Amino acid sequence: MQNTHFEETTDEKSKIFTIKTQVGKEQNTADLINSRSGKSKIKIPSILVTPELRGYIFLESYDKERVKEMIKTVSYARNMLEGDIPIEQIEHFLIPASAVAKIAEGDVVEMVAGPFRGETAKVTHIDDTKEEITVELFESVVPIPITVRGEQVRVIKRKEEEEKKEEEMEK
Repeated sequence: MQNTHFEETTDEKSKIFTIKTQVGKEQNTADLINSRSGKSKIKIPSILVTPELRGYIFLESYDKERVKEMIKTVSYARNMLEGDIPIEQIEHFLIPASAVAKIAEGDVVEMVAGPFRGETAKVTHIDDTKEEITVELFESVVPIPITVRGEQVRVIKRKEEEEKKEEEMEK
C-alpha cells in the first residue's frame, strides 16, 4: 500500500508561521492565501488576522517550504518570517477582549452610538457579565441613570488622572 502525501502530513504536527503583509490588507491577504491553498492542495487548517497587529497574519500549516512558494504569488503578502511561533505567544489574540475591561467607575465617557451620541457622562456602575455600563449624563437637568453597552462609549478622562491632578494641586 502506498503512502500518499496527505497521509504523511497527518502524522506531523502543524506549525504556526508569521506572514508579513501590506498594512491594511491583512484580511485580503488571508482570503487570497485561503483560496490559493485550496487550488495548490496545501493544507492550511487556520489563518488568524488580528486588528491589534497590523501588517502581519498568522498561518497554521504543515509544510513551510510549500507555503513560502505559495505566498510569492499572493499580491499583498510580503514575506514569511523565519521560524515558527508557539501557540502560547498568540493565545491572547484568540480570547476576545471585554468591552468594559478598560472602563472604571468614575471615568468620564463620551457616547459614540445610540440616541445620546456626542453627550458626555460619568460612569456610575459596571456590569462585567453583560458588558454594560450605567452612566449619568452631564447635560441633563435631572441625573437619570442610563444603561448602555460598553462599546457605545469612549473614555475621555480616567478617574485616576483626575485624582492625580487634585493631589498635585494640593501640594
